[in-house]
Amino acid sequence: MVDGDVARALGELSRDRWRWASGEELAPPKDCPTIWPGSIEANFRGIDVGIARTIPEYGDREEAREIEQLYLDAIASARDVIYCESQYFASRRIAEAMADRLKESDGPEIIVVNPETADGYLEPMAMDSARCRLLKLIKDADAHDRFRIYTPVTRKGEPIYVHAKIMIVDDKLLRVGSSNFNNRSMGFDTECDLVIEAVPGRKNVQQLRDQILDRRDDLIAEHLEKSVDEVRKQITGKRGLIAAIEALRGTGRTLVPYKPDEPANFEEGLAENDLLDPERPPRLMPRFLSSHEV
Repeated sequence: MVDGDVARALGELSRDRWRWASGEELAPPKDCPTIWPGSIEANFRGIDVGIARTIPEYGDREEAREIEQLYLDAIASARDVIYCESQYFASRRIAEAMADRLKESDGPEIIVVNPETADGYLEPMAMDSARCRLLKLIKDADAHDRFRIYTPVTRKGEPIYVHAKIMIVDDKLLRVGSSNFNNRSMGFDTECDLVIEAVPGRKNVQQLRDQILDRRDDLIAEHLEKSVDEVRKQITGKRGLIAAIEALRGTGRTLVPYKPDEPANFEEGLAENDLLDPERPPRLMPRFLSSHEV
C-alpha cells in the first residue's frame, strides 16, 4: 500500500491500462482527504518510491522492459545477500545473471523461496521443467556454495504455495510487485513493481537501510516460525544468511530445500519452447486478434 505521489502515478498507469484494453478514457478522481486505513501501520514514511513496468509492444505502443533491467541491475549490484520470493524460477536471463555472480569468489549469497510446484495443469510441466534446467545452470556456476532455493511448509509438513514477488538486495533495495522470475514478466505480460532504494547521501539513509532489513528478517522469521530477534541473533553469530537459515531450520513450519524431479521428455519440450512462457507477443497476434473479434 502506498499513498501520495506514488499512488497518484499508479492511478495514471491504471487508467492507461484501462484505455489500452477498452478504449475508454477515465477521469482521475477528485481530491479527497486521506483514506489510509487506521488499522494498517506504515513500514516506511516520507521516502521516494520507484515504479518499474513491463509493457508489451502492441500497435503504436512501445514496449517497456524496466522490470527486467531493474532485476539485472539489482543482481549485478549486490554486495552480500540477495533474498527473493517468487512464484516461478523460469527466467533464463535472471538465472544467468545470478550464475555470473555465483562464479565470483566474493559474490553475494542468493536465497530463493519458491513453491514446491506451479499451480494448474500445463504450468507445472512448463515452469517446473524450466526451473529444473535453470537450477542445473546455477549448480554448475555455484562453485562457492552460495545459492539456496527453499520451499515453505506448514507445521505438518504440507507445502505452502508461494505467490509473493519480492526481492531484497543487501540493506539497500526492496522491490515488490506483480512480476515473477519467468519470461512472460520480462516482456509479454503487463506488470508493475515498486522499488525502494537506500541511496547514499540522502536524508535518513541509515534508517531506511535498517527498515529494509527489518522487512527481510520479518519474512524469514515468518517462514521459520521464529522471532525476528532469533533470526537476527543467528545472522549476527553465523557467517552469512544461509548459515543462519540452516541453523534455524527444523521440524514443523520451516523452509525445506527444494529438490527438483527430472522432467519427462514432454515436459522438457515445453521448457524449451516459448508457447507457455514467451518473452514477447508473437508478431502475428495483433493482426489475428483484429480480424477475429469475439
